[in-house]
Amino acid sequence: MANILTLDEMRDRYDGEWVMIAYTETDPETLEVLRGEVLAHSPNSQDVYAAMSIAQGRGVAFEFFGHIPENVAFIL
Repeated sequence: MANILTLDEMRDRYDGEWVMIAYTETDPETLEVLRGEVLAHSPNSQDVYAAMSIAQGRGVAFEFFGHIPENVAFIL
C-alpha cells in the first residue's frame, strides 16, 4: 500500500529537496496538491525529472521544499 502523506509531512521529510508526487488529493479551487505519494526525491531536480517513468500514467506534481533566494526564478 502506498504511503500517502500531506504536503506538510512531505515538506518536513524532504527539506531542501525536489519531490515528484503522485497526488491523491488537490484543492478543488487552486489545484494545489494536498496529499499524495512521494515517487522520487533528490536535492538535484534532474534526478527527480529523470524518474518520470515511475509515474506509470498517474498524475504527478513536482515540488521544491527548500529556501528559494529572491534573485532566483524557475521556468517551467
